Amino acid sequence: MGSRHVSPDLRHKILADWRTGEYSQRDLALKHEVSSGYVAKLTKGIQKDLSEVVSAGIKYRTELLQGSEHTAHALEAVVDAKTRHIAFFADATVKNVSMMMTKLTRKTTIDEHKLAQDAILKGRETVLGKSPDTAVQVNQTAGIAPQKIEIAFVRPPEAQLE
Repeated sequence: MGSRHVSPDLRHKILADWRTGEYSQRDLALKHEVSSGYVAKLTKGIQKDLSEVVSAGIKYRTELLQGSEHTAHALEAVVDAKTRHIAFFADATVKNVSMMMTKLTRKTTIDEHKLAQDAILKGRETVLGKSPDTAVQVNQTAGIAPQKIEIAFVRPPEAQLE
């Protein structure tokens, strides 16, 4: 485990492992066959900020094991689809902002930006829904402040069946 060049890929792997909160510096040095000093220097000031994600992943997988095989496949399909949708809309938003920043330097209107962003948000809402857990409806009449706010908690269909 002497001095050797560490590739950018290996540095990223070490940092990713560190951020999970599951490894000590010594554990990482042994796992990735680098010196403890290198790991200490690399991880200095880096937070172990992924421990909640690890816990959520464990909870998700535990829930999959407790249900039937059909329920597990259904859950995985929904999670995969929603994850793809979130990635799509995140990418579309970044592209939209980038495009609009370019247009702003050409002195185009903010209204164009608003139209593009509204289209993305409406598309996101169409695919993902307003919110997976809560729907809020504000009923109001023209020119009058909101009179009634309704909050409905929506239970996923699979939770109602089991």
